[in-house]
Amino acid sequence: MSTKGASLAEGKRKKEIVHAYVLLFAMCIVAAALTFVIPTGAYQRIKVDGRSLVVPDSYAPTKSTPVKLFGLFNSVSKGWLQAADIIFLVFMVGAAIKVIEDTGVIDKVLIKSMSHLRGKEELIVILVSIILSVMGATGTFSTANIAIVPIALAFSKRLGYDRLLAFGLAYLAVNAGFSAGEVNIFTTALAQNIAELPRFSGMGVRIFEHVLFLAVYFFFMIRYMRRIKKDPSLSIAPFDPEEETLDPSVLSNPKLTLQQIMAGLVLVGGFAWLIYGATVKQMSTTQLTTVFFFMAVFGGLLGGLGINGTAKSFAKGLQGIAAGAFIVGMAKAISVVMVDGGIIDSVVFYLTFPIKAVGSVIGANIMFLFNLVFNLLISSGSGQAVAVMPIMTPLADLTGITRQVAVETYKLGDGLSNIVVPTAGAMMACLGIAKVPYGKYLKWVMPYFLVTAVIGVVLVTILQGFSWQG
Repeated sequence: MSTKGASLAEGKRKKEIVHAYVLLFAMCIVAAALTFVIPTGAYQRIKVDGRSLVVPDSYAPTKSTPVKLFGLFNSVSKGWLQAADIIFLVFMVGAAIKVIEDTGVIDKVLIKSMSHLRGKEELIVILVSIILSVMGATGTFSTANIAIVPIALAFSKRLGYDRLLAFGLAYLAVNAGFSAGEVNIFTTALAQNIAELPRFSGMGVRIFEHVLFLAVYFFFMIRYMRRIKKDPSLSIAPFDPEEETLDPSVLSNPKLTLQQIMAGLVLVGGFAWLIYGATVKQMSTTQLTTVFFFMAVFGGLLGGLGINGTAKSFAKGLQGIAAGAFIVGMAKAISVVMVDGGIIDSVVFYLTFPIKAVGSVIGANIMFLFNLVFNLLISSGSGQAVAVMPIMTPLADLTGITRQVAVETYKLGDGLSNIVVPTAGAMMACLGIAKVPYGKYLKWVMPYFLVTAVIGVVLVTILQGFSWQG
């Protein structure tokens, strides 16, 4: 390696972001250290209408059980075990979406949508963004959108725009739906399960949020499109005329085959089954995992991949999602340490004082702002849910914040910050593939982020003001 190459490699190492596992285990260490400092205690709990409720003013000291070295390491194993149902759901989602993706149906649908509106660039952006945001609302395309970037790049170049537009189509549109999350199994459903709320309750409010976030996205993206169309020098990530031409094959032959149509029907039917099963039948997490297994098997076979081809795509999907899946278990280890050390109720007890002092509305906004920042440490939506909801649920009960609003503060904080935090792996991957510099992107997206954050504050304020129960 040349001296120049060595220096570049060294520079990349210096800029490398701390891995999520390192951050999460560091938080476990901090939590274990706190078990030696924070007095242990517990609240009494009662069952009301099948829901476990904290009894106010019942907090009492308990015997100290500090978490020592072996207990600290054991918490990771226990965390993986206790979060096994969520971990395997994440695995199955990754495998199923990869199988469907490999049939080519998703690419073809997007290409067909774009090609039919050639010459009407803004309509292309609106139509494709709506499709992708709906995918994002399920939570299952929060990483699969990485594969969409090459298609978006080819179309953006053909339409005379730049790399940022391609990134916007592949990531920001998906995030608008993910942040609303009306049927997001990894954020909304998981947080509601922990808070003992009916799965996907409050959907009407979240559909309104979806429309609102899409409107903000359209405002910023279409305004940017018009500006660079008028003056290309304003582009923050232009295509280099000297670079090699983007592969035109991604835009060729947009006609769907019969097998791809069948795979698409499996995808649509599977999601319909998921929504019906989750809302009407109240399926368990294990049963939802089974639905994705059905989608993987029948999507691959009917989509023309064959038995071995389906199995290979399935394995690739498992491989690609493995690191993200186990983040859930690592995050769960934090609460395991706090429970084993007897301090989780103590943390709730001490947090009630500042929240009660400012009132439930401001307290709910503090929860939202906390989650907005906390996402920097745990960028996984499901990982953040299992880390914060066990504390936020009893805290909400004791401070007059509704559980539905508590779920909302977590969900919005996680989703909205995913467009700025450098620990958001899917965002950084999409930026990397699109070759959009993070620094320039951050400068462009910050007003967008601040607008959505203000909307989040307004929503939380109104919802808690009306004691929204969903």
